Amino acid sequence: MRLADRVLNNGGRLTHLIWVAVLAAVAPVIIDAAPVELSLAIAGIAGALLPGIAGLFLAHRKAPPLGKLVLMLLWVSLAASAVAVSGGMMGPGAMVFILPVAAMASFANRRIIIETAALTGLTAILIGGLQLAGLLTVSSAVIDVFAPAFLAVLAVAFAGPAFSAARVLRRRSLLRSIARRHQNRSRAFMDAPVPLIATRNGEITATSKSVGDMMPGLPGDIVGLPLADLAFDLADRTAFETPDTHLSYSRIRGARGRAEDITLYKTTRAAALVPSAVSEDNSESTRRLQEERDLALAETRAKSEFLASVSHEIRTPLNAIIGFSDAMKSRLFGPIPAKYAEYADLIHESGRHLLELIGDVLDLSRIEAESYSLMKEDFNAVDVIELCTRMMSQRASEAGIEIEIDMPEALPVHADRKAIRQILLNLLSNAVKFTPKDGVIVVLAAVEGDQLTLAVGDSGPGIAQDELYRLGQRYQQASTANASGERGSGLGLSLVKALAEMHDGQMAIDSKVGEGTTVSVSMPVMTAAKDDGAPAEPLEVHSRIERAQTAGQGLISSAG
Repeated sequence: MRLADRVLNNGGRLTHLIWVAVLAAVAPVIIDAAPVELSLAIAGIAGALLPGIAGLFLAHRKAPPLGKLVLMLLWVSLAASAVAVSGGMMGPGAMVFILPVAAMASFANRRIIIETAALTGLTAILIGGLQLAGLLTVSSAVIDVFAPAFLAVLAVAFAGPAFSAARVLRRRSLLRSIARRHQNRSRAFMDAPVPLIATRNGEITATSKSVGDMMPGLPGDIVGLPLADLAFDLADRTAFETPDTHLSYSRIRGARGRAEDITLYKTTRAAALVPSAVSEDNSESTRRLQEERDLALAETRAKSEFLASVSHEIRTPLNAIIGFSDAMKSRLFGPIPAKYAEYADLIHESGRHLLELIGDVLDLSRIEAESYSLMKEDFNAVDVIELCTRMMSQRASEAGIEIEIDMPEALPVHADRKAIRQILLNLLSNAVKFTPKDGVIVVLAAVEGDQLTLAVGDSGPGIAQDELYRLGQRYQQASTANASGERGSGLGLSLVKALAEMHDGQMAIDSKVGEGTTVSVSMPVMTAAKDDGAPAEPLEVHSRIERAQTAGQGLISSAG
């Protein structure tokens, strides 16, 4: 991580460090000018330093809600005390009320800033009421005492908002750079010689320029219309409405409203329209290729059904083997010789590993055979994330690995609960396999519109960039997997990818050798818009996980 990013990510702590440093520097001057005993003056300086010292430990993104509340109360209490002893709202200490808001701005969280401002405002009203009641008076020595402290107040008032604004500008810069990277893809799509149409759930989301040339009678904007509306008449809509990937022939309304024959290449997210006249000379070969394709698909479906059937039959006796070995492992019927106990442990471990592999094969076979159907329901994804983390916590603890969670308080989704659980368990299982002892695994959930992003990052060996494209394909593993003592089949990520795509989502892998791997899944399953102050953009998931890993490793090393 670059130095500038590290400085911005620790802006909150730096703001509090500035307060401690400046106030400590001017403390001798304040003590000399204070018209009270030395012990009382020192106690006052210590109380003023307390929020800054607390902020060195609490002013970071991972701070618990209670810690943030404590820090807010410390700053508001300091401001209220300073204003009260300096004569109230008309005294020279009134400007101290900017301290709580400026210091809490270091969290870069709109909700925290608003709550701090509201609490500070109520406190100011209370101090004003006491002043009107004649309960507060101004001492003649107040100016001499508080003048040096104004340097610290001004420093924090500048540093807190400055760090917060810099982080916002940095986030915008990252978004612009990502947008620039996608410009070439956008131009290639728009200028494609073959009419291309991007779809989502059967509705048009974007079209290339050549679509208008092929169908000049179309309206100027067809985004949001059903793809089937491009068909010439009702009889031709069937090819456009078929949800599966296919190659077929249909008709569209071409120049002057005449029917024009096309070859339709369609997937669940896009369609290409090729005039049939382009391939008339190759019609026979095209039909032959289509027959061969249909035959291959039929054979693949038969193979998938066979694998599903065999996998199901194997699981029944395997469950019995695991159950008996578990009884032997736990010495349920009395002690057994040590060597036999070791064999029972190996049988149990191997049986569970084989059961996991068979489960993955069974699910992938069902998906490939198109017999896997989603059972969508409304539920809180937080419950599933916590359940999966608890299920893997014992295994991670035995391996000396820490698991951290970063997610909102509620994630209302409409999805298949079992599929979401399987996605998280597979990602967590992979992370535990390839994370070394004293490593860190971070589970992160972020929301943007209707998109739910689930990410699992680890501090393992990482994956080379030239190998990332293979991951997610069946039976493919990275070369770094060979260095791990754990066994794997290469089916976990392919199953995660398939389940994500069934939810109209996608899987992405971000990794660097020696720095760890982050696998994220984004799916449009949110049922309610979420405003959590400063929501985490999915584009920053990897950088946020890196910061959490760094913090976690620092805590582990300091504890060691």
